[in-house]
Amino acid sequence: MLKNKILLKISGSIATYKVADLISKLMQNNFEVQTVVTDNALQFIGKATLEGLTGKPVYTDSFEEGKMMSHINLMNWADLILLAPATGNTINKMACGIADNLVTSLFLVWDKKKPYLIAPAMNTNMYEHPTTQDSLKKLSSWGVKVLPTGDGWLACGAVGKGKLLEVQEIMNYIKNTLENKSKERLEVIITSGGTIENIDNVRYITNLSTGKTAAAIADYFIEREHKVTFLHSINSALPSGKCKNIQFTSFNDLNSNLSKFLKEKIYDAFIHPAAVSDFSIKSVIINNEEIKTPISKKINSDADEIILKLKKNHKIVDKLKGLSKNKKIKLVAFKLTTLKDEKEKYAEVEKLFSNSKADYIVQNDLSSRKGNVQENYFIYANNNLKIKIKNARELAIALENLLTNQEMNK
Repeated sequence: MLKNKILLKISGSIATYKVADLISKLMQNNFEVQTVVTDNALQFIGKATLEGLTGKPVYTDSFEEGKMMSHINLMNWADLILLAPATGNTINKMACGIADNLVTSLFLVWDKKKPYLIAPAMNTNMYEHPTTQDSLKKLSSWGVKVLPTGDGWLACGAVGKGKLLEVQEIMNYIKNTLENKSKERLEVIITSGGTIENIDNVRYITNLSTGKTAAAIADYFIEREHKVTFLHSINSALPSGKCKNIQFTSFNDLNSNLSKFLKEKIYDAFIHPAAVSDFSIKSVIINNEEIKTPISKKINSDADEIILKLKKNHKIVDKLKGLSKNKKIKLVAFKLTTLKDEKEKYAEVEKLFSNSKADYIVQNDLSSRKGNVQENYFIYANNNLKIKIKNARELAIALENLLTNQEMNK
């Protein structure tokens, strides 16, 4: 039984030669492929090649006798539409609503319930031209999945962006997109970075968190088409993908934002890597004078000694499930340890489970931090599931599998 029907649209680029390999791999993986090509594409690849590979006639003409409704029928037939290679000319036509051939006409009748992917291929200057970049942004805002380009030697002899992705990478996007189509979409909150507690208007205390793990998780969830709300500190790394970004500063700021969001909207999952201050600054003592915070101006540096009085903050993670409008929300808590003894590490994890009622806990140790990059994570669940993860990308994959109840390798 065939897996899915792929409508492969081809525009005229020197990279068109790669399409033959792509079709071959799709057919080997039991996909059904129908090609639609522009006249310019036929300057680079012949109909005989395409028909021989797909076992189907090649569509080129919007007004061909007996195929006058092909732009409607082909869209109804397809499970996924892919334009590869996508030239600057065709991309810009699509963004302007121009339908002067069958490839562009098919875009105007696109059923948005069906995934539409484009894989750009062109000279670096053409790719980076403001018109092309604006068109790509417009298409993306309409729901088209714009694949990245490769970076390297181009046919024109230049080196840079604009190279058509390798065939296996395009295959991966097709497979992932079709898997996503049948997969549960999640509304997810992800927190990131370290909170900042102001001493005065120029000084503050914070922690080592860079937010890189959270940003990598967010990018993966965005890539997989989950809806992500990303709450981040001022200095946190940000995801490159499109999501709702909310900035916070202090413990109180984060606490207020989370309370607001969780009470107003139903979220399916909460992933909480943010490093939250255990203490906030209550006051500053200078020359035996106690000054309450917040302090609106810079403290004079002439004093020989400044004493900070800290007050303990409650554990935000312990209150998240109680705040949530969705009482079945899945909570992923994070625990950074600085201990050598494995039993002590696990005791910290058990304590967090008990207090937060988290569904999963990601434990990592400061000793695994290489520069500013965290490595080696462990995922725990109440059923004693323990998965060792090497990096943030693999962590994101594992968390998605757990949160959508998919099978995964332990």
